[in-house]
Amino acid sequence: MKITLVFVAEPEQVGRALWTAPLTTPLLAERLETAGHQVDLLDTRLLEQTAGTPQWDRALAERLAATDGDVVGISFMSHSRDEGLRVAEICRAAGRLTVAGGPHATVRPGELVRTGLFDVVVRGEGERALTGVLNDLRHARGESGRVVEGEPFVLDQYPPLRDVALYREVYRPPEALTMPEAARLAGLPEGDLRRLLSAAGEAPVPPRKAVPVSELHRLAPDLFPVRREFRSIYLELGRGCPFRCRFCTLQNDWFSPKRVRHRPFEAVGDEIRHYVERFGTNYVIVVDSIAPAYTHFPRFVELMKTEFPAVEFSFNSTAVHFTREVADLLEGANCLVWFGLETASPRMTRRLRKPGSTRGNRRTARMCNERGIRFGVNLLLGVPGETPEDHELTLRFLSEARPYSPNPNIFTPLPGTALYDECAAAGSLRAPDDFHSWTAAEVRRTGQGPVLGVDYAAVLDVYDRMLGFDRTGEVVHVERNCHLKPFVAASAAHGAP
Repeated sequence: MKITLVFVAEPEQVGRALWTAPLTTPLLAERLETAGHQVDLLDTRLLEQTAGTPQWDRALAERLAATDGDVVGISFMSHSRDEGLRVAEICRAAGRLTVAGGPHATVRPGELVRTGLFDVVVRGEGERALTGVLNDLRHARGESGRVVEGEPFVLDQYPPLRDVALYREVYRPPEALTMPEAARLAGLPEGDLRRLLSAAGEAPVPPRKAVPVSELHRLAPDLFPVRREFRSIYLELGRGCPFRCRFCTLQNDWFSPKRVRHRPFEAVGDEIRHYVERFGTNYVIVVDSIAPAYTHFPRFVELMKTEFPAVEFSFNSTAVHFTREVADLLEGANCLVWFGLETASPRMTRRLRKPGSTRGNRRTARMCNERGIRFGVNLLLGVPGETPEDHELTLRFLSEARPYSPNPNIFTPLPGTALYDECAAAGSLRAPDDFHSWTAAEVRRTGQGPVLGVDYAAVLDVYDRMLGFDRTGEVVHVERNCHLKPFVAASAAHGAP
């Protein structure tokens, strides 16, 4: 059977919409091809147009028409629900069967069934369920619009991810940007950027000229400070999260059962070796909710330190899991640790149901700084009930802890979480059926945010103050639409296929 797998997500917006190929659809593709199916992959972030516009619709329809899957599997988070539905509408109009999966299908299966756009909605992990779904559709069994319960994936059966065509496309960054893209990345009006480029070059830059990235590198570092080339992959060591944070979709048992499961270490090592040798990968993003919970985490760190010292890796942890033994292990490693701090206010920590304590977070920061371990902290602003005192406690923590990179985010209530239900019951959701990610730029532009009654002027002030603690020295902050990973031109020296 032929199947097209579509990954729908928000663009990363760094002059380039996609830095790392997704893990979800390539993994499903390997499973399905092993079972004898033919698979095409499509990532909507690679469409050059803005989502929701007629141009995006036309480009999407053309890309879908270029695939020949009898069944189209569509994976999306709640943030991208509307774009996922549009993919399904186009497929239905073409007479193709549709299957929905991913976080939104897991927490809102009934909503997707009621749209009439899906033959099957898969709830939970789909690696084991999807093969059976396709067999049912092949033989026209089952009713349209049914919900299939997924099962936790046995990670001993994790297939090796190899030469997926999507990776080859992602690993060819463009050598030039349009003038609007370049101006957005530099944080300047187009006219100002054109004058600077003309002054730095031998001839004036025409208004409609595409700007080679090599020319952007000639600008002063404060205008275009990004230099490194990132060729990154996502990597799973295991799955599962034992916590129940009130703002996180992963807190529900359907999508991420609490018991932590582990991949065989040998398979992890083989996967890293393949991508380093085949694609010149130099950045590994471990996607586990809590990487140190992986049974073989010490072996993984030693592998990276000894066999791949030039390959940077990042991972998520909590202060609870970041023990002195873990800190000692990471000393000298080429890594960046991300802690889901969210807040340094004990009152808000309890409200969010976050693990750990302020004392434990300070201890963790001290261990990192003593050993030269770079660490970032994810922060959450705009949660109903937070006060100026809560903000000041977090700012004080940042001043004392000195993280490498603070990462403030605007709280967007997501369906399937306790805080979404609380806001819905209180009638404080600005648009209960709109799940798009609110950025600080949007709040600044519109003067409002997703939750009624929140003082967003104060939130933006704290947001800007948090960014002032950044120590990377190589990034344009998110207000200038730049991801933490910088943009550079492609280089044949890295062996791009």
